[in-house]
Amino acid sequence: MYSDNRWGAKYILNGMMDVEYSFEATRAKLSKLKAGALFMRCGTQKIKLAMDLVKDKQDEFDVVVWIAPSSFLGWDTYTKIIDENLAGLYKEICFFSIENISCSDVHYLQLYSLAERSRVFCVVDESITIKNSEAGRTKRLLSLRNMFVYRLILSSLPLTQGLVDLYSQIEFMHPSILNMSETQFVNKYLSPYDDGTLRKWSKPENEKILIEQMRPFIFKCDLKEKYNLNYFDFCFDLTEQEEKCYQEEKDAFLQGKKQAVFMEVVQRFQHIYTIAKNKVDGLFKLIEEILARGEKVVIYTKYFDEIRFFEESGLLKRGKYVVLSGRTNKKRAIKFFGQRINVMFATYGVDGRGLNLCNCNNIIYFSQTFDYKCKLQCMRNVYQSYNGNDVNIYNLWINTGLDKLIRQNLNRKRNVLSNVCRMISKEEAMSL
Repeated sequence: MYSDNRWGAKYILNGMMDVEYSFEATRAKLSKLKAGALFMRCGTQKIKLAMDLVKDKQDEFDVVVWIAPSSFLGWDTYTKIIDENLAGLYKEICFFSIENISCSDVHYLQLYSLAERSRVFCVVDESITIKNSEAGRTKRLLSLRNMFVYRLILSSLPLTQGLVDLYSQIEFMHPSILNMSETQFVNKYLSPYDDGTLRKWSKPENEKILIEQMRPFIFKCDLKEKYNLNYFDFCFDLTEQEEKCYQEEKDAFLQGKKQAVFMEVVQRFQHIYTIAKNKVDGLFKLIEEILARGEKVVIYTKYFDEIRFFEESGLLKRGKYVVLSGRTNKKRAIKFFGQRINVMFATYGVDGRGLNLCNCNNIIYFSQTFDYKCKLQCMRNVYQSYNGNDVNIYNLWINTGLDKLIRQNLNRKRNVLSNVCRMISKEEAMSL
């Protein structure tokens, strides 16, 4: 059995308006504040604007430090965009990966030495990567913050897990924006929510207050989606035998344990029920519907075992699908997907930077994850190469307490992101 609330679960997230932009006003803000943020979807325009700001201030610094994820710096398209915007820059530009700053003492000391002897304009691309205040990369960049003459953060997403993601990014720009510790931030902007995880979540009124505080430092915000993202939710029941086995497995795992690590429980329990008969049947029915429309589809799974099950069960016809994972040839899989195959199975976390998924507009999340950032990256892999208007996102769920908890968690994260993006853009437009 499954419940299909596809019409009730349709969301069109296309209300994030582009905002008029004045370079002169931004120049004045940067001169006064020495720090700012560009929250923009389009990488080409974002990099061009960042480089224009850098070149405009180059009489006031000695060297540019450009920090980005290693996947960006190793991506030909990304480095090509930077190269195309170097004309007019006569100061040296040094590149550091965010991972090397975190893991390599040598690279961190190189950056420290550079900042100590030179006036630095520091650009951090995908600043969402420094959201975790406990991460080494975040601590190291915050320790260097006051050594940089200018600080500019860039991101296509201001947050992924909740409002607290903004704390370290704001701290890197300027501590006076908040003037509080992370604990104080959590107590002020987040409220307890009884969903079984003891997590705290923000409310729209608190989100608005925070955006107002950081407003002067937001130089440009263009978070408008190019596509209509249509969400469809399908919920399936376990069979009687599956329900019995699931309960027995849970009892055996928890027997004699007074406490259990939450994520360990998630991994163990989810793996038990993820390949449920009704959900598998529903998946292949959905695939048939998509193929009948003449469209392509990517199915994301949490475990490689799930893909192996599909293959060994005979549900997949040889030559009618490709697999994209850390165990497969990525270029070969994408080539076949583009040329003659319309079904791709992929695992969460597969390196997606620069993937061209060949005009595909359907995503199926077969198994679920708490990591909303991972799901957003999966979506980006698909729609960054799509030329149409609508992208369909299908979530498959099981009627278990764990899947219900994951669904609630993801919905809250999506709502916070949507609210913050809308507030940034709307408020900015109203101030013109």
